[in-house]
Amino acid sequence: MYLQSLHIKQFRNYIDQEVAFTAPKTVIVGNNAQGKSNLLEAVLLLATLRSHRVSKDRDLVRNGESVGEIRAICQRSRSVESYPVELLMRMRVSGKRTLNVNGVNQAKHLDFLGNLNTVMFSSLDLDLVRGSPESRRNWLDTVLIQLEPIYINLLQQYNQVLRQRNALLKSIKQGVIQYEPQQMALWDAQLVTAGTRLIRRRSRLLERLIPIARNWHQAISGGGEYLEITYVPKFAFTSMQAVEVVQQNFFEAILQKNNY
Repeated sequence: MYLQSLHIKQFRNYIDQEVAFTAPKTVIVGNNAQGKSNLLEAVLLLATLRSHRVSKDRDLVRNGESVGEIRAICQRSRSVESYPVELLMRMRVSGKRTLNVNGVNQAKHLDFLGNLNTVMFSSLDLDLVRGSPESRRNWLDTVLIQLEPIYINLLQQYNQVLRQRNALLKSIKQGVIQYEPQQMALWDAQLVTAGTRLIRRRSRLLERLIPIARNWHQAISGGGEYLEITYVPKFAFTSMQAVEVVQQNFFEAILQKNNY
């Protein structure tokens, strides 16, 4: 997929800016705080519906405005038979988004994702090595959303269950409500089911990436180093385990952590 043009309005520090990408390679040059990273962030948003810097749309819309917009023209290939695809994303301070493909509103994220694929590298990616496990999970999630658009639905389901379960735990610890084993077991089961789907997909993705990363690392190091990457959740896990085994180990880890 080739990005032909990008038009952004009221996004970050941009009021109204259109950029055409006419060459096979484009280098963006400018002083600090001119908006180079913001431009790349807009492209990443169209590809993944996620920002690598913030989690709220109100932080993406230009200060003093209520709506921001990112519009792009993409083409699957450079051949004359390839038809252009127009992508439109509107963000609101209120949090409600509008997604549009070729003039048609898309009610589901799944129908918008997959039209544009991107690979982004920035100084923030150093956190993959020295940062928290959360930063590594977020990176894997961003890749999976592009490879398997349905993954964003699975991720949203997991995060929703996690938020509601955490809210329940907080209420129990504060004495607002009484602990009920059956109710907590229900939430634990939902968390395990949703979480297992993510874990298995993250593991499969790493299995695909490790040989590629290892080859590049050996080339960079002149063959003097051997790269080893291991996916280690907070419980015993291997990619060869059956779903039922993963779920059981996940559930046992939750029970050991629970303290009501």
